[in-house]
Amino acid sequence: MVRVPNAGQTERERQDLIRRLGMSLARFQRIPISRREAECADEGEATCRRLLGELGAPGYEKPPQTGEIEALSIDEFLSKHGQR
Repeated sequence: MVRVPNAGQTERERQDLIRRLGMSLARFQRIPISRREAECADEGEATCRRLLGELGAPGYEKPPQTGEIEALSIDEFLSKHGQR
């Protein structure tokens, strides 16, 4: 989908958010391997990439839309993912 150019306040806010997310992504990428788990760097990096994609930032793909959402209780989730 092609985004229509916009010079309004909403577009400025979007561009500012893209800039801040880009800086956060760079910060997560600089975390050394030995500290990545303690700082949740992999999850933070993935979240930044997903949000940049949703905002239509250049170079980031928009995540695919799925039509289904599976609702699980905590017990179902934990048993499904082998945590119990």
